[in-house]
Amino acid sequence: MKNLILTVSLIFVLGASAQSKKPTPKTAVAAKTVATVKVSNEVAAAKNLADLNAFTPLQPEMKAMMLELFTTKHRMLTESGELSAERKATVSQIISAKLEGTLDPAVFAKVKTNTTLYNSLIN
Repeated sequence: MKNLILTVSLIFVLGASAQSKKPTPKTAVAAKTVATVKVSNEVAAAKNLADLNAFTPLQPEMKAMMLELFTTKHRMLTESGELSAERKATVSQIISAKLEGTLDPAVFAKVKTNTTLYNSLIN
């Protein structure tokens, strides 16, 4: 009986000491970096949306879809670190196709004629 009580108390003591270890500072720094990247992605997406909305007014539903699309674009460009030129071109093609499919044909043609705006939206 003594051995059983001693064993159970030893397990609790070892479990408590394992729980009380503090995380390393590297983890905290990495979390701050991830949060900064996420915020910068959302800010860049909001800037793209503001540019598009200033050029051609969008409905609230369309704004929500475009914000999600631009956030995804910036996340794809930043999450993998440094992308090759081929990968960036592929992301640009994907975003261009999604813009074409989401916007009305007349609105998309109008946006595509403004090459500065169009390039900033897809790159």
